[in-house]
Amino acid sequence: MGKHDRMTREEIQDFGVQIVCEEMVKCGFEILGANPSLSVTPQIVARKDGRLCFVVVRTDIYPNKGKLADEREICNSLEHADRNNALCYFAAVGICNAAAKDARDEEGMRVPVGRGGFYVDFDGLKIMTTIDRVHVSNGNGNSQTGSA
Repeated sequence: MGKHDRMTREEIQDFGVQIVCEEMVKCGFEILGANPSLSVTPQIVARKDGRLCFVVVRTDIYPNKGKLADEREICNSLEHADRNNALCYFAAVGICNAAAKDARDEEGMRVPVGRGGFYVDFDGLKIMTTIDRVHVSNGNGNSQTGSA
């Protein structure tokens, strides 16, 4: 494998966004736009059941999975969704070099090779929220806001 075959950070992120878009379509989302750039948030704008949805996607390579940078990134994403009356989701994607995994090459599993096969670790969209936004029903049809 030549060094030029190794995927760039941008290609890894783009691959993750493609995976999430494909899964969302299977689940009935209409994709309105997608931009894999990490400098743009959200990466995916979609609609489901008439509701606008923003999806922040982060992709990483084995043994890691994509993650948000910090609490500020969560708050900024939620505020942006609120301003647009959208639901906000997070999608963490992990990819693993399939040939290396099949060969039981632990080190090679960490090397993303362009046009190579991959195993994908993606367990769906996770709704983004904070504890002050959580509402719990008391069983009587009333709800109260959660507190820390």
